[in-house]
Amino acid sequence: MSRINLELDLLKTLVAGIDAGSFARAADKIGRSQSAVSLQMKKLEEQLDVEIFAKQGRSLSLTPAGKILYDYALQMLELHDEAVAAIKGTALHGHVRFGMSADFENSWVPLALARFSRAHAGVTMDIHIERNSRLAEKIAQGELDIALFFSRKMQAHSDPIAHLDMIWIGQAEFSRTPEEALPLLLLEQPCIFHQAAVSALDESGIKWRIAVTSPTQGGLWAAAAAGIGITVRTAISKPSNLANLGKKLGLPSLPEIGLYLAQAPDSQNEVAARLKATVLEVFQEQLGVRGET
Repeated sequence: MSRINLELDLLKTLVAGIDAGSFARAADKIGRSQSAVSLQMKKLEEQLDVEIFAKQGRSLSLTPAGKILYDYALQMLELHDEAVAAIKGTALHGHVRFGMSADFENSWVPLALARFSRAHAGVTMDIHIERNSRLAEKIAQGELDIALFFSRKMQAHSDPIAHLDMIWIGQAEFSRTPEEALPLLLLEQPCIFHQAAVSALDESGIKWRIAVTSPTQGGLWAAAAAGIGITVRTAISKPSNLANLGKKLGLPSLPEIGLYLAQAPDSQNEVAARLKATVLEVFQEQLGVRGET
């Protein structure tokens, strides 16, 4: 049996197609014609002698073999990018201070930091977890080099990378009667999510009470998991053991919140720039969102 060598270019097109939902959108994304993309996928199926795609309307759908290939393709492409970054970054040394809100402790951000660390072993990182408002202040004051945080308005020295919906989050089994005041789990003021929650409820005439306040997000997640009440964050912050309860409870819609990636004006060095690029790169990969920068 002859050895099969999978071409990274074909795997990249496969991933682009599935992530985009169609060959046409994938073609635009990678800068090729739709016919060229189709030929690449046909070549991949011929190389492996299996069907990768299942017919399901106009959208792309994978066969069981295709799903396995897609998962491996993601790993292979990530390893390829890490290898290139590691080789190019072998001479990179220094120190970088990175700040983030607690929303990202258990999200895609640790993956970004791990990728950066593997590629740039000569760089020391200081990681700070702060409230969103404090992160913006620290960037402005030069106390951090890079920071990822939420804000309702544009911040100095920052780039908006996404606008996300706020959602009502709680235990999936949580319920209440219309007569009951809605028990809220909120961070201490000042907090943009706190303000958005009470404003939306007041405007809708829904009774509410504060059941738990906490200086940290971890305390609110624990209270939500215990079924004490509901809190407000975004879908990318939501732990997997909690649910979006807005529709179930008939709660009002909430405003959008901007996600910003900021770099201090006095941190225009290669180390800080590379960390910022890595965070944005992983964000786009994991959430399938194209940055606004």
